[in-house]
Amino acid sequence: MQLIAASKDDLVVVSALVQDGVCRIRDLHRESAARRFTLGLNRFRWEMVPRGKQPLRIRSGLMIEGVNAVRTHNLERSNPDAVIDILALDFAADDRNPPAGTLRIVLAGGGEIALDVECLDVTLADVSKPWRARRQPDHESDG
Repeated sequence: MQLIAASKDDLVVVSALVQDGVCRIRDLHRESAARRFTLGLNRFRWEMVPRGKQPLRIRSGLMIEGVNAVRTHNLERSNPDAVIDILALDFAADDRNPPAGTLRIVLAGGGEIALDVECLDVTLADVSKPWRARRQPDHESDG
């Protein structure tokens, strides 16, 4: 599967698909010269749950283009093996400079990665075969 988000409506779909995706700090990459930010994640396949299928995870890549700056909050970057859990993606347009804005990757535990982008240009691509998930995330009992 590959999806592209070029609008806030598109991003809602991608956000739902990466919710509960996990990755390690070492899987976060900023390519300054290419103005790109990528991360590799183990994505929970939410799209299979309504069909009564076995809970699965799949290795996926998330690529954000046109990145001018990256800021982090409450993220332990010194430990490359630290695991982060993605809760959502959100975009706030810059009213003074459309279509630019800030794409936020909201993390469990209060962390955040904020990307200043020239426009919304996000690609989510699955890059492996799925495998059986240990469990299905349960937000009712996790909190």
